[in-house]
Amino acid sequence: MTFTRRAFMRTATATGALVAFSGPVLANVRWDMSDEYGATSLTGQACSFFIEEMNKRVGDQLTINYQGGGALGYKSIDHFDAVQDGGVQAAVTLMTQLGGIDPLFNLSSLPFIAANLDEAYLLWQAAREEYAKVFEENDMVLLWAMPNAPSGIHAKMPITSTEALSGLRIRTYDVNGTQTLKNAGAAPLQVAWSDLIPQLSTGGLDAVLTSADGAIQLSIWDYLSDFTELSYAMGLFMCHVNKDEFDALPEEVRTAMLESVDACDAFNWETIRASIDTAYTKMAENGMTVTRNADVPAEVFEHLRAAGEQVREGWLAETGERGAAILARFEELKSQQG
Repeated sequence: MTFTRRAFMRTATATGALVAFSGPVLANVRWDMSDEYGATSLTGQACSFFIEEMNKRVGDQLTINYQGGGALGYKSIDHFDAVQDGGVQAAVTLMTQLGGIDPLFNLSSLPFIAANLDEAYLLWQAAREEYAKVFEENDMVLLWAMPNAPSGIHAKMPITSTEALSGLRIRTYDVNGTQTLKNAGAAPLQVAWSDLIPQLSTGGLDAVLTSADGAIQLSIWDYLSDFTELSYAMGLFMCHVNKDEFDALPEEVRTAMLESVDACDAFNWETIRASIDTAYTKMAENGMTVTRNADVPAEVFEHLRAAGEQVREGWLAETGERGAAILARFEELKSQQG
């Protein structure tokens, strides 16, 4: 039988042994934080800010080691179980890959639900409490979120007609995108981030649904020539931590971690805003053509919205009252913003 730290904490709490060991166990606690993406990615920047915030607030009471680029062998799809089971103490995870655990996690990638980054933040606020319940029920604590920059289509031509979508072998990142693009006439394939380059280099894909920042991370101009801005969706990454490990921290460290959430959210949204134009410039410098929303014919948007309507209706059917309440709250927050 493997006697894990998690098992030890439970046994120690039950027997009172934790009192005797609390000093050495809690001194200079070290955590690992897993990220499928790299240190220079937007999630890497978000993790760096969080770690710096914790350093400022609690010093060496807690050391968080960033493990980017899948260094621990985990992809986003693995993080829920890995953090829950204590395989890693913390992770930043693209939640839209976890719809099989709870359909609530597909919310942020519903097509065209949030029109801009301000609305993406309001959607996060509207749903945060329900997200937190799912994590709590699975022995985790939800902290902050980071939106993906708005998704568009990287391809070998601009997507300026419905015909351009017909039969297009396009990478998607979750079930919502797969179903929407299938409804739109494309031939979508859900592919993990770490598997994208082999697919592109061997001609297995014609196009990629991702953000402009994603293009930079991949140097996608080596494979594709065009990016069509569609503001399709802004999938959320979330930071979540193992609850046993969190509860074992000194009270002041737990408090500091929870109090860092608002600062992390603010940093993350501002980082995304700044990244968009920077990414467009970088793509153009590397020979890519960027087609902005205003230059995409209305019929393309109408076609994609119609293709996504079934996805939204299906999500509401799966989530029931929870989903309906979140969307109602989202509309309320938007109306309050004027």
